[in-house]
Amino acid sequence: MNHKRLEIYVGWTCNQKCTYCIEYPNMEKAWKIRVTKEDILKKLLKYKREWYNHVTYLGGEPFIQPVFLDALKLWKLLGYTILVTTNASTLHIDNQAKKFLPYIDELFLSVEAISSEEQQKISRTNNFVRWDGVFENIKKYWRWNFLKANIVITQDNKNSLFELVKFLEIQWVRNIAITYPDVMRDYYSKEHILERINPKYSECMKEILPIIEYCKKKDIHLKIADIPYCIFPSTEREKYIQITDDFDYENRMKITYDWNILNRGSFDKKEDIPRERFWCHKCNNCKYYWKCWWPLIHYEWLYGLDEINPILN
Repeated sequence: MNHKRLEIYVGWTCNQKCTYCIEYPNMEKAWKIRVTKEDILKKLLKYKREWYNHVTYLGGEPFIQPVFLDALKLWKLLGYTILVTTNASTLHIDNQAKKFLPYIDELFLSVEAISSEEQQKISRTNNFVRWDGVFENIKKYWRWNFLKANIVITQDNKNSLFELVKFLEIQWVRNIAITYPDVMRDYYSKEHILERINPKYSECMKEILPIIEYCKKKDIHLKIADIPYCIFPSTEREKYIQITDDFDYENRMKITYDWNILNRGSFDKKEDIPRERFWCHKCNNCKYYWKCWWPLIHYEWLYGLDEINPILN
């Protein structure tokens, strides 16, 4: 059976206001919009007729949405494979985990910090995700079909990425993504972006290269997202490129978004450059032109393009 995935928002409220969040401006506009069980059922039925068989439930934070449990139960009735992306801030609560987790097939955790101080700086709230309790409940109540952790790099955690990966490995997480953040230039000031969100690509490499070797030894499936290929050192560059998300370009595109449908169309990159990538004149000299998604669109505004050194044919 073909893999056809639908993404559905179950609400727009979130109990965190992460420094890097590009959805927060949209959430502020949509907080008063209520998603109902009937809304979700109509969408699921419509796309079931079009042979969609996977659904990703998104928030805000899905686990705090009043309609979320009903949305999960509807999956059971219609036979979707269900993925949930979450900050896991409520999953240390035993009753909460016991109620929701049995319905979920695939779980994506957003793990930006494990210390309370660092976590609260990034989330800009007093919330502290009790990760030990979260993983204890996952082991108790979930079927362990597919678990993945995503770490968004920020100025606050850029020097503790390795510790985060080691912590996740101890918790038996075998799928990890490390993602360079996008920004909303019209929403966040340049000062905020430089102080709290985007480090230089070269700063990220200091942590990422040792992580790559560590994950290889520990048999962890690692992905590096949204960092241009030419930032990786020339030594064994082909090996590094294969663990970037750009390398899985077509898989990343197999999604239909809803409520407002975003039709991805073909996989022709000339027509669709996702997540605000920026083609610069240097990129024209790169033999990976059609694979790499290039620098962040605002990178030149932040740091200039001295670090961008395309690989010549």
